[in-house]
Amino acid sequence: YTDTLLQTGLDESAKAALMQVYRVLPAYDDVPASLQALADAGFRLFGFSNGVEEAIIGLLEHAGIDQYFEGVVSVDALQTFKPDPQVYHHFIEVADTKPENCWLVSSNGFDVIGAVSAGMQAAWLKRFSGVVLDPWGVDPSLVIHRLDELPGKISL
Repeated sequence: YTDTLLQTGLDESAKAALMQVYRVLPAYDDVPASLQALADAGFRLFGFSNGVEEAIIGLLEHAGIDQYFEGVVSVDALQTFKPDPQVYHHFIEVADTKPENCWLVSSNGFDVIGAVSAGMQAAWLKRFSGVVLDPWGVDPSLVIHRLDELPGKISL
């Protein structure tokens, strides 16, 4: 259905090849030092994804950044996806914290909007100047262009 709607014309072999590449994406150059700075400042770091936990762990391991994360929170068990408010409440429960103490960092506008709507703080990582935030009237708490800008702009 999606192939027809989006007119991608991808056969099963092409889809499998794309998914294989996705599983080995590298981290941006600024990520390791930024995660270390956040961890050194006392932040608890989690991967939080619509993806399956094992796949996210594999991505973090391949990128060489898994050691910075306390854990991974997947919405897979909920059978719904971001920006459904219940996934952000699920994260808050798993992380054993309060919404106002959470910072979600994402380049996905829908994720930023979902987090802010759930009472969390959210930094929109706008790596590319032409990207626009979805126009829903919900603004990010902070806009950054590189992850290494974050440690100096937020605090516990």
